[in-house]
Amino acid sequence: MQNSLDYLSKPLKTEKTELAEVFTLNFRDSKKGRLFVPIYDYRFPFVFEVKYAYLSKFLEQDNVSGNHYHNIKKEILIPLAGKYEFHLEDIDTHKKEVITISDEDLKAIYIKTKISHKVVSKDKTGVLLVLASSPSSLDDEIEFNIV
Repeated sequence: MQNSLDYLSKPLKTEKTELAEVFTLNFRDSKKGRLFVPIYDYRFPFVFEVKYAYLSKFLEQDNVSGNHYHNIKKEILIPLAGKYEFHLEDIDTHKKEVITISDEDLKAIYIKTKISHKVVSKDKTGVLLVLASSPSSLDDEIEFNIV
């Protein structure tokens, strides 16, 4: 019998897409009617050291966030409530893709530098957790509209 819950801190699976990585978060039924889902553990970082975290609360369906890229900041976006379309475009190659993730999927998406990203809320309301490699900076939020 395993006493430690450390194994839960590592993603169950990592899917590499052309422009991103999608992590399937690990979980366990902790008590009746509740799931235990670690989203971050300093001992098993996803891709980078998290130095900044924030919530983005969506208040209406089809609300758009982003349409920019970063040269420095890397981000992991985790839907806590709602369904989202993540529109991605490589600013150098102009390759594009759309990844849809909802809170029920228990997934996180890793956005690398130089990948423009637009997040579209597909539900009436939603909450997105963002774990970042550095704080937000106007100098590192370069507009790049994905059409």
